[in-house]
Amino acid sequence: MFEQLRQRLYPEAKTKKEAPIIDHIRPEDVAGLNLSWNSHFNTPAFRQQVIDFPGLCWRVRGLGEYVVGDNWRHREDIGQIIETRAPRYRAELIQELLNEYIRRDYGAVVIGSDERGDNARFYAEAGFHEIERIVYYEKPDVSFTYNYRQHAKNPLIMPFQARLLEDLLKVDHEAFPWLWWNGRTELEYYLKQDGVTVYLTYLEEPSGLLSPVGYFGFTLYERWAHLDRLAITHDNQGQRLGAYQLAYAIELMANRGAKRVTLSTQETNYQSQKLYEGFGFRRVNTLEYSLVGKWLKPSASNLK
Repeated sequence: MFEQLRQRLYPEAKTKKEAPIIDHIRPEDVAGLNLSWNSHFNTPAFRQQVIDFPGLCWRVRGLGEYVVGDNWRHREDIGQIIETRAPRYRAELIQELLNEYIRRDYGAVVIGSDERGDNARFYAEAGFHEIERIVYYEKPDVSFTYNYRQHAKNPLIMPFQARLLEDLLKVDHEAFPWLWWNGRTELEYYLKQDGVTVYLTYLEEPSGLLSPVGYFGFTLYERWAHLDRLAITHDNQGQRLGAYQLAYAIELMANRGAKRVTLSTQETNYQSQKLYEGFGFRRVNTLEYSLVGKWLKPSASNLK
């Protein structure tokens, strides 16, 4: 049934398949493409995408079929397949995009959620797989019993300032696995968003210098706050600094009017899940999702 429907919608699929000529899309090529009815783009937006991500958008010459790629979360080492319109040559277009990511020394590529939903079978057969499972938590109130003010390490916590960006990057990369690092561009973008609050945590060294050991960031949506990040450097984990930051963050949220808190984390991050559940967060199974993609370098998968 689906094959008959495909042939009705795309009559060209009935003809003999020939080797395609695949070119990267230039801004002047966009008007000749067959944009999908549910495309993420209109013609001007597509043209801007091509300008912003040169070499990551490809087409089959003469047919109007295409693939659109970009950088996942502003990372210049992880690619993303956003959209395809390719009843005949999807495999060839995807391979050309993967080749381009490999030429640029990217470590992985992921599939946008809409693209994966539309073409799940194709990507499974092409060797794409779940590289991370994301779980979602909700806390219906902003109460907690942990007394962070009596922490034995006496941490110093302060709101983010532009001069602290290097400290923020250092903590981020020491705390999270490679796949979830925030690059400079991503952090700068995040910090500019409405409702975002970021704090850094420091410990005093024997020399008297302050060393950055953690940070958290959340976004406030009126009476709802979402905890975007909670990070403690690897060498400082297991000292209740995560609990310290979480309590401090929830208190800030409450003072600013939040009545409930949400967050997401990796399914394999059992330590974080234990912390959140200890503060009254409960898992919301209906909001879980998979990050599907492909490792392009073995070293990247080892850093997961």
